[in-house]
Order: sequence, then structure tokens, then C-alpha cells
Amino acid sequence: MKVKGLLMLAGAALSVSGATALAQSQSSDEVRAVVAEMLSDAETRSSLLAAGDAGHDGSDFFIAGDGFRLNIGGQLQFRYVLNFRDDESTVGSARVDDFTHGFQTRRTRFDVDGELNKDWFFRVRFRNDNGDSASVDFAYAGYKFANGWKATWGQFKLPLLREEMVSSAKQLAAERSFTNSVYTQGFSQGVQLSYKAENWRGFFAFSDGLNSGNTDFIASENTSGFATSGQAEYAFTARADFLLSGNFDQFEDFTSAKGADFGFMLGAAVHWQQSDNTPVAGDEDRDTLQYTIDASLEGDSWNLYGAFIGRYQQDSIGAAETDLNDFGAVVQGGWRFAENTEVFARWDAIFADNDRGLNEDTYNFLTAGLNQYYAGHAAKATLDVVWAFENTNDLTAFGSLPATGVGIIGQTDENEVAIRLQFQLLF
Repeated sequence: MKVKGLLMLAGAALSVSGATALAQSQSSDEVRAVVAEMLSDAETRSSLLAAGDAGHDGSDFFIAGDGFRLNIGGQLQFRYVLNFRDDESTVGSARVDDFTHGFQTRRTRFDVDGELNKDWFFRVRFRNDNGDSASVDFAYAGYKFANGWKATWGQFKLPLLREEMVSSAKQLAAERSFTNSVYTQGFSQGVQLSYKAENWRGFFAFSDGLNSGNTDFIASENTSGFATSGQAEYAFTARADFLLSGNFDQFEDFTSAKGADFGFMLGAAVHWQQSDNTPVAGDEDRDTLQYTIDASLEGDSWNLYGAFIGRYQQDSIGAAETDLNDFGAVVQGGWRFAENTEVFARWDAIFADNDRGLNEDTYNFLTAGLNQYYAGHAAKATLDVVWAFENTNDLTAFGSLPATGVGIIGQTDENEVAIRLQFQLLF
């Protein structure tokens, strides 16, 4: 009887053991199958990434397919600005002390661009600068022809001043020159035809005029002061760049890394626009002709850039006419004394027409500073100082000041200084 019970217990134990072993075997097989499936999926995804279907190319996040590519990126510039002046002043409704400082989110940008069927291209960029309301600056589409020609339509930067055409993310200083901010073409709406060969490229645009971005066709041109803006009756812009050495890609920014090849590019541009010619006797009609020549040189760890700008304006109010000739100049250079550390300096100036009746006819600005590149332009720290030598208060009346982006507010005395500490991140 005891033997029979022992045999029954042994049989039950063997049954349980066999069932457990079978369950474990099935479980292990399932785990192996899941792991194999995951590895296969990862392998597939890796091959897709290697083929360029998605990822990050060191500049932008992208999604790509057969003849299609979408780039997604952005820009953040955060600053601490200190402004020193010899007097207090009123800016708008606010009283500004002789020492003013604070933080500034100078640029917040979200950028989307890409290609369709390799021939069609587009770009839309949203911006929120200095806490202003969000807006769109770039908003264009275009088509690339097989023979080097390209057509663009929408909102873009006119091909005029080279300093403005170089991205704000790829400047030497924390900000473009004050002279550029006064004479800049800014954004405009229109159509553009361009051509690119090996050693030269050209642009021709028909547009709404200087600084006319985000304006409707019934808007009027602002004809007060230096900074021409608003909707012109019509405007034409032409520019040509000539390579004497190097390639166009190295002139997409103003810096030059250690070991870089020598490059030399000359450029020239001209712009003409006419404001609305209305029959109203008190309305001001204006013709504006602006032109520039520039030179860019880069070598092993060093760079130089210079530009001359001229603007002719003819203002007519009834039978009275005023002819004004204003000029500007920019000269800058940088040197990387270490692989990722760069010093730079810039002089820029505005030469106003004597007939403008300003207290000063010449305004000089000196900028000097240091760049530290952590990941190229994608992660960069900048410290610089801007020094305005003359009394800049008159420029306030012409809408050129306060230029909080530049850091210059304006004063009735000489020697205004701004210190800018900036960190930039591109993604």
C-alpha cells in the first residue's frame, strides 16, 4: 500500500515537472521570438537611417523620402545687455537711466524648409524676437531649373546688403552692425530669379520694396528718416557675386576655421524703388536708389569683410524737391587664435547728408569681442562691446533708435557703450 502511494506521488511529481519544463520551454521560445523581432526591426530602422530617411544631419532634423525632404530646425539667442551713457533720456514713455541692464531673448525662431521632387523647394520660418508677438519672416516657394537657374516667390530677403543676407546665426558679433540696421533691406514680398555658376552668381528681384515684409498691397511706404519701410509702388533689386578664389559655401558665414582654404569674393548690388505717387498736395513722394559693393576674404583661421553703402533719395512734396545722399561703411575681421576661440573687431559708420540738419553728420561705431565655439555655430557663446562715439540722439527722431537689438539706446552726449553677453543654440 505504501509502495503504491509512493509510486502515485512520484508520478504526480513527474507530471508537474514535465508541465513546468514544457511551459518554460514555450516561454523561452516566445522570448527568443520577441527578441529576434525587435532586433530585426532595429536593423531595418538602422538601414533606413543610413539611407537618409530620418535623423539629424548636424544642422537640422530631417525626414526624407523619394525626392522629398523636410528639414526642421530652430534658433535661440539669449543675452544679457549692459548699456552705459552719460545722461538719462526718455525712450517712448519710459525714463531710461544712464546705466541700464537686463536679460533679452533676442531671437526665438522655428524653421521649416525642404524639397519636393528635388526641383521644388520651400521655406517657412516663425519668429518671436525681443518678446514681440510671433510673426512669419521667410515664407516662400520656388523651382530649381536644371541649368543653374532658380525662381523664388513669396516673402524673403532682397539680395542687397551681404551682411543682412548672412544669417543672424552666423555673424561674428552678437548682432549685425548698426549701419546695417539703418540701411538694411529686411524682408520683402515679391519674385526673384537667380543663377549660379561655378565662379559667379546673380540675383534679380521685383518686389514691394525695402522692409516691406508682412504688409498688404494697399499699405503705404513710410517716407520718414533713414529707415525706408512699408509698401513701395514698385521696386527692383539686382546683385552679383564673383569668386576669385574658394567656393560659395565658405561665405555662408563670416568666420573661418583653422586649416580652411583661402577664399576671395567680390559683390555688388543696386536697388531702386518708388513710393506711391498720389495727387494729394500734402503727400510726400519718394524715389530711393541704394547701392553697395563688398569684399570678403577668408583663410586659415582668419577672415576680413568690408562694404560701402550709398543711398540717394529724392523727396517731393508738391512743387518742392529735396535730394539727399547718405552713405555707410562696414569693416570687420576675426582671428581664431585657438581652434574654437575667436577674437574679432568691427568699425562701421553712417555719413549723413548735410541737408538733413542733424547735429552730427558722421556716426562712428566700434565693436570688439570674443567667440567661443562649442559645436560650431550650433552652440556658441559671444561676449562683445559696442561703442557709439558721437551724439546719437538725432537718430532717434528718424526711427533708427532705440536699437535694443544692437544695444544702443541713444543720448545727447558722446560715448555710449553697450556690453552684450550671448549664448546661441541651433537645433
